[in-house]
Order: sequence, then structure tokens, then C-alpha cells
Amino acid sequence: MGFSGNYLNKFDDAGRLSLPAKMREELRASFGNDTLMAYTFGGIVRVYPKSVYDMNMKNMHEAAKKDVNTYKIFRKISSSAFAVEINSSGRMNIPAQIRQSADLKEECYVIGAYDVIELWNKEKWEKESATCDLDLENNTDVLAGFMHMIVSE
Repeated sequence: MGFSGNYLNKFDDAGRLSLPAKMREELRASFGNDTLMAYTFGGIVRVYPKSVYDMNMKNMHEAAKKDVNTYKIFRKISSSAFAVEINSSGRMNIPAQIRQSADLKEECYVIGAYDVIELWNKEKWEKESATCDLDLENNTDVLAGFMHMIVSE
């Protein structure tokens, strides 16, 4: 499994967004017709295969039982989750409250982030993308095992 790429897509008049074909294929190949769950956090909508979302929430729920602050975060994430179905045309309806909280307008970026698909406000993604400069000297410990993916020889 692995979602990748970035696509600028438009919402249709009914508030549906077309999921890129490559992402739909990856989703179906790895998870069948499993329902997606979407939630907003930090202004970004994350779309998970249901099994991945459930596993993450189960782990967070266990931690939330032990700590009041973790429970508050768990409750916020859990209460902002919605089941999202992909129709036969590859479109999914993103609830209006999610679109509003993430400031998703007539178009947004659909970003593959390996185990999750992210939906970003167009301007926010373009700013994030333009300012994302890998400071290799300050991150050598983190990036050491991945240098072959970043630096061409």
C-alpha cells in the first residue's frame, strides 16, 4: 500500500470531490470497498481506509483511558470523523462542516501521504510546498536512512 502524488481537483456542485484514479486503485487493491473515514485536524482533512482509521483510534482510545488531556484530543478527533463513501464514478462527498473547517473552497489539493490521503486548501498547500525546504544538515539523524530518496547520485 502507498498513496502518493498531489492533484488539484475541483468540487462539483453537490460538494463531491473526485478521488484520483491512482489513489482509488490503490485503495481498492489494498482495502476492497472498505468505507473511508475523514476528519479534520489542523486545517487538513485526512481520508483513511476504515481499517487504518480504526486501528489508529483504538490505539489512541487506550492511551486516552489513562490521561485526561489525551482523552480530550481523542474526543475531538472522534467527534469530527464521518463515514465517506466513494461512488462508482470515484467521487466522495465531503460534509460541509469539514469543508468549512478546513477552508476547502471550489478546489483543493489531494495529497498522497503513504497510508493516508490528505485534502488541503489550495493556497495553504502551495505555501506549505513552497516553504518546505529540507535542511539536510539539521536533520541528518532523521534522514540518514532515506538519503537515497532525496539526493541523486
